[in-house]
Amino acid sequence: MSACPRLPAAHEADARYRRARELGAGGDRAAMVAEWLEVLRLDSAAPPKRLMGTEEFEAVAEAALAELPQDLLARLGNVAVIVADRPSPEMVADGIDPRVLGLYHGVPLARRSVSFGAPYADTIHLFSVNLERVCTTRAELAARIRIVVLHETAHFFGYSETQLRAMGLA
Repeated sequence: MSACPRLPAAHEADARYRRARELGAGGDRAAMVAEWLEVLRLDSAAPPKRLMGTEEFEAVAEAALAELPQDLLARLGNVAVIVADRPSPEMVADGIDPRVLGLYHGVPLARRSVSFGAPYADTIHLFSVNLERVCTTRAELAARIRIVVLHETAHFFGYSETQLRAMGLA
C-alpha cells in the first residue's frame, strides 16, 4: 500500500484552514486552534507576495484614518495602529483566525465604564501579508486597507459586524 502524496504547503494550509472552520462551527475550539496554528506555520513558511512596501502600506492606512471627521479622530487619539505580517502564534492560540485581515483589540467606547477612569489599551492591528494575500493589484490592496481600517475603527466606536456589513465595511 502506498502513502498518499503530500499536498503542496499552500494547498495543505488551505485544506487545514477549511477544516479548522468546520471544527470551530462544530464547537471543537481546541482542535480548531490546533489546525489554525498549523495554518499559521505553513503560511509563514511561504515567501509573502508583496504588492506594497511597508511605508506605502502605512501611508494608505493613515490616509484612511484621515478620512474620518475631526471629532472622531480626536476620540481615536490613544488608539495604536500596528502593522504586522500576520497574527502572532499567541493570538492564534487565543482563537484569532490566522488569516484575519485586521483586528480591533480593546473595549469599545460605548461599553466603557467611567467609574474607574483607568486608561484602556486600544489597538488596531493590520495584517499586511494577509491583506496582500487576498488582493491582486496595488489599487485593490489600497482599497482593502481602507475598508479594514474603517471597519476596525468602527469596532472601537461600538459597531457590530452586522452593522458594518450594512454599511459596506465587511
